[in-house]
Amino acid sequence: MRLLRTLFLSCLAIILLLISLANSQKVTLYFLPESLFSFFKITFSLNIPLFLVFFSGIFIGLVIGFVWEWLREYKFRVEANNYQKRLTIAENELSNMHARENKKDDVLTLLEKVEMKN
Repeated sequence: MRLLRTLFLSCLAIILLLISLANSQKVTLYFLPESLFSFFKITFSLNIPLFLVFFSGIFIGLVIGFVWEWLREYKFRVEANNYQKRLTIAENELSNMHARENKKDDVLTLLEKVEMKN
């Protein structure tokens, strides 16, 4: 499996390198349309290689997707956290109940507390 992953990543790196070399010509990237240049009196543009535009678009899309998914799963994380708190409370109550039942036998109480923690 490790060999397969290494082979896949190597092929991916070679493909990305070939795309980068094939698209290394400079392009002008404008941040506002030409009609808005005259309105705002700001001309902001960059001359960068085309492959950087391509790869940065992919990277920005991935970041937006990860943030979107993290926000979407927020309710599931809160629910899991609430269940974990309820489970901890129930385990503590059960341990206390067993401790009251076995109050006369301290060894059994200690063993049950260790067993509950594991």
